[in-house]
Amino acid sequence: MGKDTLKNLSIALIPVFLTVIGYLFNASMELNQKVDRLEQKMSILVDMDNQIIPSPNNAIQRMKLKEEVFQSQLELDKRLSILEHHVFTMIKDSPTNK
Repeated sequence: MGKDTLKNLSIALIPVFLTVIGYLFNASMELNQKVDRLEQKMSILVDMDNQIIPSPNNAIQRMKLKEEVFQSQLELDKRLSILEHHVFTMIKDSPTNK
């Protein structure tokens, strides 16, 4: 009776084992698809040298910021040249130089 019970039990568990194998296969295929999608998205975000590719919105913001910094630098250069001019004229007109 022990052999028959073991045989019947093993026969009864075959569908369970096949279901588990099918589930594991399906889960591995889903993971493979997720990895493929991630690799595709990574190719959009990172180039061949592993440098981050900026998005168009970030590039526009960076260009605006660069323009603002450039304008500020020009304004500061103008102010500095005016100050230098005043300092040189003050030194030139000082009583020690006369």
